[in-house]
Amino acid sequence: MTNSIFKLLRKFRIPKTLKRVLYFLGGFFLTAACFFVAYLMFQNGCTDLNKVDKFEGIITEKGITTHQTSTSGHNRTTLTKQVFYIKLQGLNQKLAVYNPQQDYGSLDKSLNVGDMVKVFYNHSNLVDKLNLETFQIEKNQHEILNSQDFQGQERIAFYIAFIGGFVLLFLTFLQDRKYRMTYGK
Repeated sequence: MTNSIFKLLRKFRIPKTLKRVLYFLGGFFLTAACFFVAYLMFQNGCTDLNKVDKFEGIITEKGITTHQTSTSGHNRTTLTKQVFYIKLQGLNQKLAVYNPQQDYGSLDKSLNVGDMVKVFYNHSNLVDKLNLETFQIEKNQHEILNSQDFQGQERIAFYIAFIGGFVLLFLTFLQDRKYRMTYGK
C-alpha cells in the first residue's frame, strides 16, 4: 500500500529545472519588492515640504489610539502600536504621528482641541483609516512636529529595504549557484 502511494507521489514531483526557475523568479520578485519599498521610503525621506499637501484648521479631536499593522501569509502577525492623532475641522481624514519610542507627551501637551494648526501631509484616499504620512505640524508659526523626525524614520526604512534587496539578490544567486554545482547545469 505505501509503495503505491510513493509511486503516485513521484508522478507529482516538480522537475529540478522548473524548481530552479521558480526559485530564481521568486528571488527576483522579492528583490524587486524590496527595491520598490526602498524607492517609496526614499521619496518620503527626501520630500520637500513645498510639494506636499497643506491644511490649516482648528483641532476638533485629538488623542492617542492604537494602530494595527499586519503581515499576510501563512504565519500572519499583527502588531499593535500607539499613535497620536488629530482631526481638523474641514479635513475628511485623521492625521496621525507614529513615534517608535511611543512617547507622545510633548505633542499631547502642545496641541489642544480648539487650537489653530497648519499641517503638512500626504493626502490619503482611505478616509476611514489613520493617515500616518504627517510630515510637520505648526502652531502659531512654531514647529510642534518637525518634518525631520518623520523623514528620518523614512530614511532608516529606506536603508533597511535597500540593503534587504541586495541581500535577497545575493541569496538568489547563491541558491542558483548551489543548484548549478549540485546538478551541473
